Amino acid sequence: MVEIIERVIKKVEPLKNAVLIEGLPGIGHVGRIAAEHLIQEFQGEKVMELYCDDFPPQVLVNEDGTIESMNNEIYVIREPVPMIVVTGNTQALSPTGQYQLSKKLVDIGMKYGARTTYTLGGFGIGRIKEDPLVYVAATSKELADRIRAHGALFRADGGGIVGAAGLMLTFSKLRGIEGACLMGETPGYLIDPKSARKVLLMVSKMT
Repeated sequence: MVEIIERVIKKVEPLKNAVLIEGLPGIGHVGRIAAEHLIQEFQGEKVMELYCDDFPPQVLVNEDGTIESMNNEIYVIREPVPMIVVTGNTQALSPTGQYQLSKKLVDIGMKYGARTTYTLGGFGIGRIKEDPLVYVAATSKELADRIRAHGALFRADGGGIVGAAGLMLTFSKLRGIEGACLMGETPGYLIDPKSARKVLLMVSKMT
């Protein structure tokens, strides 16, 4: 059992039919870049920070001499589409931590009004592509087909989705809400804003 500490920054009323967006660090930092862009572009309001004893036992040191604690952050966006955005500088280290934190994030999202979940990430292909493709995996065939109609692809090799991007879909489905993971092609060995942009374009078509 891991301990998760919730630090409420601001109390807000639940949004109506909001979309829960997850963009934590992962392959190419695609999800995190996309989430941070949404927060900056639409003036996201930080409402909560999460701290967990399964995060790396360290702090990050900034150029100005201050520290940055390892945490996840929850932001609320009201316009143009109600969104609850999850980002941060880390994920949990252990399987137990991943499961408990993913469940907690979905529960928090639903408390703030989420009715759909989109997790964002990278799909490592080991090389740079000028025009990255976006792949989808969803909690239902109907949702997967709707997203494919907007240009996303299914992964021919199947495969898996590791971490919060996958587990948050499991807990969304268990809670009775739809969810999908949008994965942008990326080399996997560098930070990839181009892939993040393609993922964001797909999000904009679905929200």
